[in-house]
Amino acid sequence: MTSAQRAAGVAALLVAGVFGTTTAVPALLAPAAAAPAVAFGDCPEGAVPAGAGVQCAVVEVPMNHADPDGAQIELTVSRVRAEGSSRGVIAANPGGPGADALDYWARRIDSFPAVLAQYDRIAVQPRGMRWSTPLDCAVKPDGTEPAPVGVKEVALRPRDDMRATCEAALPGYLDTITTESTARDLDAVRAALGVERLDYLGTSYGTYLGAVYATLFPDHTGRMILDSNVNPDWVWTEEFAQQQVAGKQRLDDLFAWIAEHDGEYRLGTTPLQVYRNWVRLVADQGGGWYANLTPPPAAVSDLPGALPEPLAEIARDGFNGSVEQIGKVQNLTRTLVAGGASAQVPLLGATTVATYTRAFWPNFARAMADANADPRNTGKLLALEGAGSSDPTGQVVFAAITCNENAVEPRPELIAAAAATIASGGSAMEARANLVRAGMNCGSWRPVAKPVAVDGAALQTPPLLLQSRHDALTAYEGGPALARAVHGRLITIEGGDHGTFGRGNAAVDDAVVRYLETGAVEIDRAEQAPLP
Repeated sequence: MTSAQRAAGVAALLVAGVFGTTTAVPALLAPAAAAPAVAFGDCPEGAVPAGAGVQCAVVEVPMNHADPDGAQIELTVSRVRAEGSSRGVIAANPGGPGADALDYWARRIDSFPAVLAQYDRIAVQPRGMRWSTPLDCAVKPDGTEPAPVGVKEVALRPRDDMRATCEAALPGYLDTITTESTARDLDAVRAALGVERLDYLGTSYGTYLGAVYATLFPDHTGRMILDSNVNPDWVWTEEFAQQQVAGKQRLDDLFAWIAEHDGEYRLGTTPLQVYRNWVRLVADQGGGWYANLTPPPAAVSDLPGALPEPLAEIARDGFNGSVEQIGKVQNLTRTLVAGGASAQVPLLGATTVATYTRAFWPNFARAMADANADPRNTGKLLALEGAGSSDPTGQVVFAAITCNENAVEPRPELIAAAAATIASGGSAMEARANLVRAGMNCGSWRPVAKPVAVDGAALQTPPLLLQSRHDALTAYEGGPALARAVHGRLITIEGGDHGTFGRGNAAVDDAVVRYLETGAVEIDRAEQAPLP
């Protein structure tokens, strides 16, 4: 699933509304009515790979679904037609929130089982993002100061400032950027296509979106695969807090694997040796204090370097709750939520991407070894970091959804506790989690919508859920929790891949195919995917 000014960005990074409220979309609204036929043609430039057989169409939907006759927005929909007679329509969402969706199927044609080619495959570019009606947050309300335009700058931007610019550009739109609105958009697309029931494949945040869709529209929900699951009880602050802790295990696994292959990479024969080399390289690239917040299997007291400024100040002088001090903690939190990418240090960004899937580990280890041999040789690190990049509008949508519907109250008293924990050599990852729980990410941007209470009791076919035991981005507990909520069947996969379907894991892929064909789930556990 970035920073603003150095001090105000801490909260937003740890995880990835103050100028009024809007009317939340009512929980009970009618399904979308049928619309005129949708005309598919060329996709927006740069949206999909060439030659993949993808076509796109534009569908209009209400900006506010509670006011269907009011202002309209546009959504772009991509489609890959079935080969031969279609067995149905599968919609997909890759996650985020704020991930581009239009190229989802085209980029996975060679990795997904061939049976999926028997379906019409669609993806809807979410509201607020490029290629749909975007959230335009380019300038401040007075029009005088351009806002940051880069992905990293947007991610770390103070949330209060972001909210003001977005609201000024198109009043009322920002507050409709919620999971419920996005789910209703999907149903509007379904109706426009003339489809009675959608099958669905969602990854990461896409699991929560799918669960909300199934709750609102059970009669229009077919077979649903939810892969790497958001915990519906953690939306959103606790989800990002748990991410900090889950990330430690995956980093330990990564460093252990590199140590096992020291003959090839020469980065250390033990996980701790690899880690120390990693810390040194991060520090040499200018991001040392981020490394200080990522402990090896040893305690934080083993780590070199100074604490980041806001934590050092709080540990020394205590938490005083001043505007300046809170701003500094907000900046640090946003930096941590962004996985260190906001530091613009190649090794940190590449490390974050490497935790997504074990398939990236050989490339990461080789890139780190190259940088170890020649600090100027960061080309492979930058290429790996770029694999997880997104458009700036995606960062705005991420902030909008996670702040608009955050159901977890802030606990600012945890700031001082986190600083004291780190300063005294305690668990740095738990301290990071507490910084997120303090609620600094959204600033004074308060929720405008209540999350939908997920419930799959009315579904005709129980969903299939896939969850890695050591997933660094959606902690394992999300799998069982969402399975209970949607009355689904859970398969636990060993290892820690985030996104397990289509990774070359025959047991998982075969289980998904059988589920699509029959609705049955016959296993509850699988080994992790082999390395390619």
